[in-house]
Amino acid sequence: MINRLVSMVERRAVLTTVVSLVVLALLSAAAGARAGRPADDDAGKKVFESNCIACHGPDGSGTPTGQSLMAPDLRSDAVQKLSDDDLKKQVSEGKNNMPPFKDVLSAADIQAVVGYVRTFAKKN
Repeated sequence: MINRLVSMVERRAVLTTVVSLVVLALLSAAAGARAGRPADDDAGKKVFESNCIACHGPDGSGTPTGQSLMAPDLRSDAVQKLSDDDLKKQVSEGKNNMPPFKDVLSAADIQAVVGYVRTFAKKN
């Protein structure tokens, strides 16, 4: 009887350990995917390509049209030092020759494109 009880306890301990390891592995995989933020970067890239690339160019340096409108180089320290809130406001409200996008883009789109603009700092 005692051997049977010990065997049941051992099986339960093994099962608990296996379930715990599976849960831990799933949580680690989810955390790793969030750390890389590929989904956010992809969403921001799509918004940028649809709405910003004509003036700012594919790398943020500006197109001839954007440069004639005095669009800033998005890779520059001046732009990259702005807070996310400042960048969101500029996208939303517009600034100088840049039109407002608050009626075109959702708040999530604006947040995503600001995140994508941050990737240009690494390319300068």
